[in-house]
Amino acid sequence: MTDEKYHLAARLIHWVMALGFVFMWGCGYVMTTLIVEDSPLEELLFDVHISVGVTLLALLVLRIVIRLVNPPPPLPNTIRGLERTAAHLGHAALYVLPALVIALGWAETNFGGHAVQWFGIEMPRAFPETGEALLNLSEDLHMWLAYIMLTVAAGHVAAAYKHRWIDGHDVIRRMTIGGG
Repeated sequence: MTDEKYHLAARLIHWVMALGFVFMWGCGYVMTTLIVEDSPLEELLFDVHISVGVTLLALLVLRIVIRLVNPPPPLPNTIRGLERTAAHLGHAALYVLPALVIALGWAETNFGGHAVQWFGIEMPRAFPETGEALLNLSEDLHMWLAYIMLTVAAGHVAAAYKHRWIDGHDVIRRMTIGGG
């Protein structure tokens, strides 16, 4: 077992991003299934969803830089074999999937002829305005990869609790804010 923790900045960004993505999944679901299409509320939710997405992209880049400068503590020695491989793959997925989901959201917005705005500030156009085919494809991929990311995140949380309550090694403590 290791008593090491992730760098404080990595821990803070981890929890802010976790809350941000919980908001994004809820907001995305509400605005696409429960709100009247083209209503003022839907437009507001889309604007907030996009702005939070841009914020999460910036945090993801910062988190990657912090991880490169401050490598994470090693997994406990008691985590072996397939479980160790799954932990590494799951963590990698939690970096790759958000990047893909956000990029697809940006593409969807630009493909539809709209600028991505961060709380009213226009961001550079990364993708050209296109026809319906690419717009629909990016919309579908954005949604399905977001659901896949939600599934991976739920597995991540379940694994952390399994390690804590069944295996007896508290990997959750490595990511808590208090205690240095």
